[in-house]
Amino acid sequence: MNKQQKKSKNTKIIQAPARGTNVLLPILVIVGFTFIIYIPALTNGLLLWDDHTYTWENPFLRNFDFAKVFSFSTYYMGHYHPLTMLWFHLEYIIFPGGEQGIYGGLNPFWFHLNNIFLHLINTALVFLVVYELKDKKEWKTAAITALLFGIHPMHVESVAWVAELKDVLYSMFFLASALVYIRYLKSGRFLQIAIAFILFILSDLSKAQAITLPVLFLVFDYYKGRKISGNVILEKVPFFIFSVFFGFLAIRASVEGSVINSSQTSFLMNILNGCYSFLNYIFRMFIPVNLCAVHPYSQSKLSGLPFWFYLLPVVFAGLISATLISAKRSKEYLFGFLFYAVTISVMLKLVPVGDCLVNERYSYIPFIGLFFIAGHLYSRFSEQHPWKYLAHGLLLVAVAALSILTVQRIKTWKDNFTFWEDVVRQYPQHWRGYYGLSVLYYHNMDFDKAFENADIACRQNSPAAPYAMRGTLYLDRKRNCDLAIADFKKVLGLHEKDSPFDRVSQLNLGIAWFNKGNFEKADSEYTKTIRLYPDYTLAYIKRGTLYADNLSRYNEAMADFKKALELDKSQKEAALGIGYCYFRKNMTIEAIAAYGNAIGMDASDGRLYYFRALAYAQAGRFSDAYSDGEKSKQLGFKINEKDLESWNSRRK
Repeated sequence: MNKQQKKSKNTKIIQAPARGTNVLLPILVIVGFTFIIYIPALTNGLLLWDDHTYTWENPFLRNFDFAKVFSFSTYYMGHYHPLTMLWFHLEYIIFPGGEQGIYGGLNPFWFHLNNIFLHLINTALVFLVVYELKDKKEWKTAAITALLFGIHPMHVESVAWVAELKDVLYSMFFLASALVYIRYLKSGRFLQIAIAFILFILSDLSKAQAITLPVLFLVFDYYKGRKISGNVILEKVPFFIFSVFFGFLAIRASVEGSVINSSQTSFLMNILNGCYSFLNYIFRMFIPVNLCAVHPYSQSKLSGLPFWFYLLPVVFAGLISATLISAKRSKEYLFGFLFYAVTISVMLKLVPVGDCLVNERYSYIPFIGLFFIAGHLYSRFSEQHPWKYLAHGLLLVAVAALSILTVQRIKTWKDNFTFWEDVVRQYPQHWRGYYGLSVLYYHNMDFDKAFENADIACRQNSPAAPYAMRGTLYLDRKRNCDLAIADFKKVLGLHEKDSPFDRVSQLNLGIAWFNKGNFEKADSEYTKTIRLYPDYTLAYIKRGTLYADNLSRYNEAMADFKKALELDKSQKEAALGIGYCYFRKNMTIEAIAAYGNAIGMDASDGRLYYFRALAYAQAGRFSDAYSDGEKSKQLGFKINEKDLESWNSRRK
C-alpha cells in the first residue's frame, strides 16, 4: 500500500459520503406502520401507576415554577428530570380537557398521542442514525433497525405508559445528538459538536439514562475507524463532566426518593443480578413473551439460588468472547454489542434500585444495538442466493409476530384492571399486583375486594404498603381495632426509610385506640405523631378533637386547631373546632366568629350553619339561629326540628 493510499484510508471518516438512496419513502412506510400498530393506545386511560402522580396529582402540572423545578435540589418521583416536568406542563396547557371528575379533568387521548408522536420521531431518528453511520450506503440495515425499534413489544411500556414520557423524550434528544455527532465525524465542524452537546444536555434534563451518550460516542469513533487521540478525548471532556454531574444528581434523587433497595446488600448477589438482567434483556429481544410491568427480584440472598444462576457470569463471559471473535470478521457485531452494553450498563441494578430486577422500558435505547446486528444480517443475506428467501421469510414472520404481540401488549395498558390483573397473572406470588388491585377496588368503593387483595398481598412477604391498606380497612370498614393496630404496628416495625405509610399508620394507631375508647393511648399516639411529623395537619385536628369532645381540655384543643389552621388555612374542621371550644367555654361572640370563618371556607356544609345556630341561640339571637337552622336544613343536614320550632317561637 503506497503513502497516498494510506492517507486516503486514514482520512476516510472526514470525506463526504457517497450519494445514497432516497430514504424518505422507507422512513414514511416504517413510521406509518408503527403508528398503525400503536393506534389502540389512543383509547387507553391513565393508570394508578405513576400516571396520576405525573398528571392530575402533579403539583407542577397547572402551576409551573421554573426556578423550583429546574433547581438541582428539586426531585420528583425519585428523578431529576425538569424538562420532562415542563413538557407535562405544556401538554396540560395545549391539550383540550376531558370529562370533569375523571382523571382530574384531563383527556388521556392527547397524552397518549404525544407519546406515540415522540416514538415515531425516535423511530425515524433511529433510521437516520444508522443510515449516516453506514455512510448512506446501506438503507436496508437502517430500515430493519428502525422497524424493529418501532414495533417491538418490549417498547410498549415506554410508549403506552403516559408516565414514561421521560423515556421517549430523552431518547429524542439522545438520538438527535448521536445523529449530529456522526455528521460531525464526517465534517469536523465545531458547530455540529456544539449542537450535539446542547442536545445531550436536553436529554439529561429529560432522564438521567442519557449519561451514557459520551461513552457511546467513543463506540461511534471505533466503528468509523477513528484513532483515539488527545483531541478525540479533549472534545468529549465537557460531555463527560456533565455526564458525571447528572449521574450524581440521579443517585441523589434516588436516595432522597427512597428508591434504592437496601435489601440487596451482597456484592456477589448484585453481580449475579446484573448478569441476569443483562442476559434477560437479550433473551426478551428474541422471545418477547410473558412481558409485565413488574419483574421483581426473585431472590435477595445467595442461599437458595438455583445452580444455573451461578453460571450466568460464565454465559456472560462466553457472549463477550463470541462477540470479540466475530468482530474479526465484521465490526458490525462488536459495534452492536457495545451499543447495547454501554447504554444498558447504568440500568443493570448493580446498585439495586426499586423492587424490580428487569424493567422493560430500560431496553428502549439499548435494543438499537441488537436491532442493528439483526439489520446487518438481513442486509447481508437478503442479497445472497439462496439465503435471500430465508432472510425475507424470517423478516415477514418476525414482523407479523412482533406486531401481534405489541398490539396485545398495548391492550394490557388499557386500564387499571387489565394492568394489575396482568401483573397478578404473571407473578401470582408477588405482592405488587394484589396491592394495586386493592388500591383500585378501594377507589371504586368495593371494600370487600379491596380487603381480599390487600390480605393476599400481606401474605406475599410484602413491604409496608399492603399492611397499611389492610389496617385502614380493618379500622374503617371491618371495625376491628385490634387487628388494625397490629397492622399499623407492622408498618412502623418495618422501618422503611421515608415511607409515606409511616405517618398515616402512626396517626391511625391513635384513631384505633380512640375507637376502642382508650383516650389515654389515643392521646399518646397522636402526640407521638405530632412529635415525629410536626407539619401533619390532620394529627393536630385529631388530637384537638379528642381534647375538645372527650377530655374537656378546651385550651389545649384550641391550640391544636389554631396550629392546624396555621399549617393549612383552608382547614374548615380546625375552624369548626375552635368555634366549638369557644362555645363550650361560653365565649359566644368568639364562637360565632369562628363558625363564620368555617362557613367562609365551605358555604355548602350544613353542619357549619347548625353549629353557628346553636351559638346564636346561646347568645339569645333566635332570629339568626332560626335563619341558620333553616339554611342547614336546606343543605341536607338533619337538624332537630324541636330546636327550629323553639328558635322560631322566640324570634322577635
